[in-house]
Amino acid sequence: MENKYYNIKDNCRKGLIKHLLKAISSIQTIDSPFVLDAGCGTGVPAIALTLNNSANVVAVDIDTNALNQLKRKIETANLTKQITTINCSVYDLNLQENTFDIILAEGLLNEIGFRKGFQHLVKLLKRNGHFIIHDEYRNHNKKIEFIENNNCKVLDSYKLDDHVWWNDYYKGLEKEIYSPDNSDVLNLFSKELQEIRSFKKDPSQYNSIYYIIKKT
Repeated sequence: MENKYYNIKDNCRKGLIKHLLKAISSIQTIDSPFVLDAGCGTGVPAIALTLNNSANVVAVDIDTNALNQLKRKIETANLTKQITTINCSVYDLNLQENTFDIILAEGLLNEIGFRKGFQHLVKLLKRNGHFIIHDEYRNHNKKIEFIENNNCKVLDSYKLDDHVWWNDYYKGLEKEIYSPDNSDVLNLFSKELQEIRSFKKDPSQYNSIYYIIKKT
């Protein structure tokens, strides 16, 4: 049942991947970049970067169940040489500084604290490496100021508004949740259904933004 739950969410999550690939395409990357996916969840972005950008990825998450789902997908896709998983908080990572070409934080900094999380992770990024952050759209100007006061440059940013979130994620997720074929796992989606109700009540709160950042 849990596998089916994750599979449904992953399939719907893929609707947003084009926005990540757009962010990646806006930077000059080396062949087979070394990527840290911080807060990787079930690894939809990690797998996309591996398949689309020939990336080698270290995927980190504190959620054991989500990471187990990613491990199953890695084995099925024969990506064990390209993706390494670590089950811990990003604050407990024991990795060498100045290691990664790209660091990806998809929604993570909203959970662990933007400033603290940024300063912790950027140490792991090589000079002239790139930090791709997907975060809620709040305090935009203050975030840019903070980023550029920490030896980084914001190369670009772009918003995903509520129309994007509905058309590329929530609409499909709602349809899948209420599909008769998925009635056996309907009870697992209480959190997601509450989120969809909240979205419909006030779509304006569901604006997010990508920051494309270079470490100088």
